[in-house]
Amino acid sequence: MNKNDTRKPAAFKVEEIEVFAPPVPASSEPMPVPSPRLRTTADLGRGLRWGAILISALGALVSLLASIWLYDTVLALIARDDWIGWAAAALLALVVLALVMIVLREVAGLARLGRLGKIRHEADQASRQNDKPLAIDVAHRLKRLYAGRSDLAWGLDRLAEHEHDIMDASELLRLAERTLVAPLDPYARAIVAASAKRVSVVTAVSPAALIDMLFVGGENLRMLRRLATLYGARPGTLSLLKLARMVVTHIVLTGGIALGDDVIHQVIGHGLTAKLSARLGEGLFNGALTTRIGIAAIDVCRPLPYLESQRPRFREMVAEVAGMR
Repeated sequence: MNKNDTRKPAAFKVEEIEVFAPPVPASSEPMPVPSPRLRTTADLGRGLRWGAILISALGALVSLLASIWLYDTVLALIARDDWIGWAAAALLALVVLALVMIVLREVAGLARLGRLGKIRHEADQASRQNDKPLAIDVAHRLKRLYAGRSDLAWGLDRLAEHEHDIMDASELLRLAERTLVAPLDPYARAIVAASAKRVSVVTAVSPAALIDMLFVGGENLRMLRRLATLYGARPGTLSLLKLARMVVTHIVLTGGIALGDDVIHQVIGHGLTAKLSARLGEGLFNGALTTRIGIAAIDVCRPLPYLESQRPRFREMVAEVAGMR
């Protein structure tokens, strides 16, 4: 190329290539991409469960054999036509009667425990919504619940005398609480304090941890039964276990299960706990835990919410249990 040639080199022309692509939808959302389905544990565990079938079949077989043996034994004893046969028939009738009474007692206990919860729920609803008919129904339920109790005779008479003069639902519920439920609260506090003190003393002097666990569990169940009976439930075995589950659920939901050295320090002082032995500190901790369970049990068993009465305070009751008040 000549150096004196100042002409610009010609630009190369690139041919446009038309690329065919599928049309893009108007929506800007990305297209969902199907993901492969993974087999879960539930999918892998489907099928016949031979272990469950074996246990069920064995249980049914043992029950059938026991029934046949009992039937044949009773028939053989009755066929003797002597005092042994008649005694066996009488004992069998007594066993059946006891089983029926136990079942009836458990059903009645569950019904009474459910009645307390229903009354409390309706009372809370009537107080929030100022529902006078619902408040009247709650008052009538309370009177039927506590009818015949000599310790609440004065409260029942006063409620029956003044309930028709009150026009406001909240005032009627406060009157019912003042006359029927509030007189029971000091006894409930005394029950909780006595159980907590027993737990503290036994835990402090007990030589074995297993004894501590058994005594603490038994004393807490005894406390729950006494509190439920005080407020009108009179629970049986099944209803007592249900009440224990309700109390634990209440404690978990309210976030009040956390107990530790900070609580004990704030209650009885920072210096005293440092001088306590490990057993005394453990006893005090178990007593505080029993106190917390008792307060939750009062909340569950009490048929009315706290309208004008004051709810028991945990720190005050722990201080009372510790002997500081």
